[in-house]
Amino acid sequence: MIWKSNTHQFSATVCQRTGKTCPALARMARALVQSISTAGSATTRELEIEGSAELTHCPGGCTARFRAQPDEIRIFCGTLPNSDIDKLDDYANLMFGTGPSALPSGAITDPPCAMLQALACEPTRSATADARASV
Repeated sequence: MIWKSNTHQFSATVCQRTGKTCPALARMARALVQSISTAGSATTRELEIEGSAELTHCPGGCTARFRAQPDEIRIFCGTLPNSDIDKLDDYANLMFGTGPSALPSGAITDPPCAMLQALACEPTRSATADARASV
């Protein structure tokens, strides 16, 4: 599923346990977007947050591993809290990436049951801002 807010484009896979998109995963993504956006004025573009969280509203009770940066947020559901985030990112590149990528078949032995990626949209200048800039 793909949707867009004023600031981000979201892409999410269907949960392999429920066969549906996960509302708890979407809520977590929105909270991470808000946190990164709020911290943005006090940090640099190199800000990165990694961790794991329990998705308590998930019917099956799910642990989500995440990596959040100002321009990209990725969440991996159904993973162990100590899962290698770099390998999970490589796996996500296979699903969400637009360029060629490869991953050895045994690199991910227990793939996430669902994943979400949120990419920051390029800021657009409004006609009003363009008009003010030319004055």
